[in-house]
Amino acid sequence: MFLCVPSCKLPSDFISYATTGVASGMPAKPEWLPLLLSELPTTNEGSISTEWQVIAIGREEVWPLHRRCLELGGNVRTGLEDTFYLPNGKRAQSSGQLVDALVKLAQEVGRSPATSAETRSILGCDL
Repeated sequence: MFLCVPSCKLPSDFISYATTGVASGMPAKPEWLPLLLSELPTTNEGSISTEWQVIAIGREEVWPLHRRCLELGGNVRTGLEDTFYLPNGKRAQSSGQLVDALVKLAQEVGRSPATSAETRSILGCDL
């Protein structure tokens, strides 16, 4: 999860997005992520050389996709613009509830959200 700061100067290949779950787009299938990742730029050692993120849109199907993305080292985001539903299938009352659920999921797989300072460093922002 990142905080976007307008004064950042990002390289053109800084972040790659995989948008899933949109009716006219790619389905939200976690098992497709390794295939998508194989198309991203890599270092000479074979590591992915760009930040990447999944934008998952839908109902309960977004949560397995978020989990797999986090397991594979990607970034995630959520909010009522992406889903109205919590992992348990209940309707979220706020984006904050969705963010709390995503933080919990990240912690379950050994990840944590970037702090503001970490985000600025990742994005190369001088604030």
